[in-house]
Amino acid sequence: MPVKKKATTQKVTKKNTRANTKKKVEVKKKSLAKKQPVKKIAKKKVAKNVVKKVAKKIVTPKPPKIKKVIVPQEFKAGENIVYPTHGVGRILTIEKFQYDLVEEQLYVIQFFQDKLTIRVPFAKAKLIGLRNITSKPSMTRTLSVLKQKPKIKKAMWSRRAQEYDQKINSGDIKLLSEVVRDLFRKDDQTEQSYSERQMFQVAFERYTREFAISSSLKFDEASTKILEILNKR
Repeated sequence: MPVKKKATTQKVTKKNTRANTKKKVEVKKKSLAKKQPVKKIAKKKVAKNVVKKVAKKIVTPKPPKIKKVIVPQEFKAGENIVYPTHGVGRILTIEKFQYDLVEEQLYVIQFFQDKLTIRVPFAKAKLIGLRNITSKPSMTRTLSVLKQKPKIKKAMWSRRAQEYDQKINSGDIKLLSEVVRDLFRKDDQTEQSYSERQMFQVAFERYTREFAISSSLKFDEASTKILEILNKR
């Protein structure tokens, strides 16, 4: 009988130990379950602090600076000028133009002969050959060129036409007067080809417009005076 009692006591102790271990495990699980939300809240606070620090470090980039091309203004609005490849024109106004972070000023020019309006940057005015109207004394001296006999080379017309075209677009008033002198034909002289008449008309009109402005004459008055000089030679 005593042996049986010992076996029962051993079974009871084993059951108690198992129950205790189960309770301990459950207590640990509950404690862990309670602690987990606290850890999550702590992580969120840390994340917010990190975001704030990063936001403070981020610096908004400054807008790029616009480079201004500063070139002295040589001509004024309303002033008459000569553009070598277009002839006499008038500066309507001065404009500012911006491109690729560069800002510069432009001459807005209207031409009488071609009825054309173009814009020329201040920086390119000299390179193009933009110039003032020839003074009256200098213009008067070119009239003596018109009184001379024409100097026509014996080269083919294509070669001469190229030379005349270069003189017309040179912007030099003296060279322009030479073209007018050489291409002018009286009514009783030999007829010209169509290209010769066209080239004479361009040279004559450019020369006459500059002569008219320089001499304070109307275009028709200046044209009549020049034709009289050409016909008398």
